[in-house]
Amino acid sequence: MDLTTMQRACASTDRIIDGVTPDHYDLATPCAEWSTRALLNHVLGTLALGAGLLADAAPTVNMVPGGLPDADLVGSDPVKAYRVGVDELLAAAGGDALTRAHATPLGDMPGSVLGGFTTLDIAVHGWDLARATGQQANLDDDLAGEVLAFARQTITETTRAPRIGAEVAAGPRASATDRLVAFLGRRP
Repeated sequence: MDLTTMQRACASTDRIIDGVTPDHYDLATPCAEWSTRALLNHVLGTLALGAGLLADAAPTVNMVPGGLPDADLVGSDPVKAYRVGVDELLAAAGGDALTRAHATPLGDMPGSVLGGFTTLDIAVHGWDLARATGQQANLDDDLAGEVLAFARQTITETTRAPRIGAEVAAGPRASATDRLVAFLGRRP
């Protein structure tokens, strides 16, 4: 995955996070174990984890991939926290970061794969937040198609568990977004 795709995923999710209010924090999300606030924390933690790993530095938060940070990152201004996190992630993903290997909690990983998983997480959890809060959830078709192509190349039946559900049917006329989220076990 490249820097432009990461930037587009971050921008797509930005508009959704901008529409999340404290009244939404206790709402259920497509991520069954997480409320909207917990999912926001996961997204913010993903930004910090991705930035740290791509910069070959210790992440600024303690979080395992696919988990929740050990501290609340939402605070009183989740939009500001998100934008600061995006700036740090994109700075870390610049230069040659996406073309060389990095040490991760899951073992050494090519930068393009690490960046791809980070991009996928940001884009799909943006969709999750939109669904939870009643916002328009569709991603740009090109972005959804690129993220789906990456997901199909990297996610297998054995790597789905425990966080990614089994693929569900999306239908022959499904949008690119619907095909992406269905591949990741969500009902479009």
